[in-house]
Formats: sequence, C-alpha cells, structure tokens
Amino acid sequence: MQCKNKMTIFNSHSSFTQTVGWQCSFLFSHAMLLPLVVICAVVFHVEMTWAQESPFGISETQAVSVENLSPWLTEIPLKIKRTGFLPEENETYYLVLGYASSANSKEVKDAATDFLKQRWEQSKYSHLPFEQFPVYVDMYLNPKAYQGRPVTMSGHLQRTVISEPGKNEHGVDQLCEAWLYTDDSQSNPTVVLSTSFPEGMPIGEQAIDHVTVTGYIYRMYTYEARDTGRFAPVLMANHIQWTPPQAKNSSDYSLLQIIFIFGLLLGLSLFIALVLQQRWLVKREQERIAQSLLEEEPPKF
Repeated sequence: MQCKNKMTIFNSHSSFTQTVGWQCSFLFSHAMLLPLVVICAVVFHVEMTWAQESPFGISETQAVSVENLSPWLTEIPLKIKRTGFLPEENETYYLVLGYASSANSKEVKDAATDFLKQRWEQSKYSHLPFEQFPVYVDMYLNPKAYQGRPVTMSGHLQRTVISEPGKNEHGVDQLCEAWLYTDDSQSNPTVVLSTSFPEGMPIGEQAIDHVTVTGYIYRMYTYEARDTGRFAPVLMANHIQWTPPQAKNSSDYSLLQIIFIFGLLLGLSLFIALVLQQRWLVKREQERIAQSLLEEEPPKF
C-alpha cells in the first residue's frame, strides 16, 4: 500500500515537472520570436513608407538637391521608343514637375549656371564665350549627363497648350506645355512642361519670341516627325521669363523715325516756301506790267 502511494506521488511529480518544462519551453520560444516579429514589422513599415513616397522605392528626400534630381530618375529610361509618357512613370513625372515649379528660382538659376559652366569648360566649345555655348547640341549628344540637372535655355516658343493634369499629390493643378526652339537647335524642339505660363502670354500655335526657361531635364521625349521617331529633351520648368513686345507710345521714336519726320517737315517747308515765292514773283510781275501800262502816253486821235 505504501509502495502504491509512493508510485502515485512519483507519477504526479513527474507529470507536474513535464508540464512546467513544456510551459517554460513554450514561453522561451515565443520570447525568441518576439524580436523577430518586431523587426519584420519595422521593415514592413519602412517598405510601405517608401512605396507611398515613390513608385520605385526612392524616398522623395533621398540624395537629391537643387543641383541634381537624378536619384529620382534612376528607374526612368533616358530614351523610350514609345511616344509620349508612360502610365508607370506618372508618379515620378508629377514629383519632379511639382518640385521644379516650387523650388527657389534664384537657387535653381544659380545651379543651372554652375552646371552649364562646368559643361562648357569640359567641352570643345570652351574657346567660345560662355554665352555662346550650344546647350542644346551638348545635351543632345550627351543626354545622360543632363538628366536630372538644371539648365537655362533661350529662344522662341511655339504650340503653347494648357490642359488638366492627372491625379497627383504634388500640387500640380494644371499642365502647361510648349515647344522651345533655340538658335543652336534649329528645327529640333525642347518640350517645356510647367504649371503656369507668364501672365499675358498668348496660347496657341503662334511663335512667341524673347523667352528664357530655367528648369530640370527629365528625359528624352519621343515624337513623330516625317514618318520617323525623333527625340526631344523634356525640360520641367522652374521659371519662364518672357519679354512681351512693348506698345509704342507717341513719345517712343527711334532715330530713323526722328530723321524721317525731320526730313518730311523740311521738305514740306521748302515746298511751301517755293510756292509762296512763285506767287510773289507772279504778283510782282503783274504789278510791273500794270504800272508800265499806266505810264504809257495815251493814244492821239
């Protein structure tokens, strides 16, 4: 009887020990999994944050500055055979355009000048004055060096268009498009994209002279011309400067106009003087004839 009781006590103690051991093992294994779960949650949160900020997993503030936006464009092909813009690049398209339109104009202009001076000094055109550096030619031959970089280009615009933008979260509420032709680009355009045009600028197909655009090169745009595909740089504008033609006031006369008016008045004065002189001579001659007739002796009958 005592032996049986001892056996029962032993079995109960063994069962209790096994239960406690299993519970300790369970708690230990879960304690080891907890840090792993926390790490996975943090990584997932970071990935989701990046995915919301950029479709290509690039943070909007990652390694970009007013001098260089190329980190945002690492997933954007420089040249695409398909015409227009691709749906999958919409987020980056509006991201860059929104940044370009809202950045400090002076900082962008200074950055563009510094970058173009570097290109000028390294190019075969360094013997020319910096103002004569053919930006379009250098960009067309070296597009990769320009992608995401600020530039300033001057020329005339054609085909100015305003349209509604797609849905975006970067403050782009309208799309303004124009084709810029510079002296060195000849008949090859640069596609200018902006969120606004200067006040009073005509919209349509007419040419608009005296235009300077500062902004960022996005990529090369494919368009159809004479049954063949051509590439044009896409310039997302920070600032468009336009000098409209001045209305001429009555006091605004050029030197040639002044000379012409002076000559016209002088000629008119000489003509009037000659007419008056001729009339005076005719009148004098008539008076002389009349006087001579009066002085003649009357006829005798």
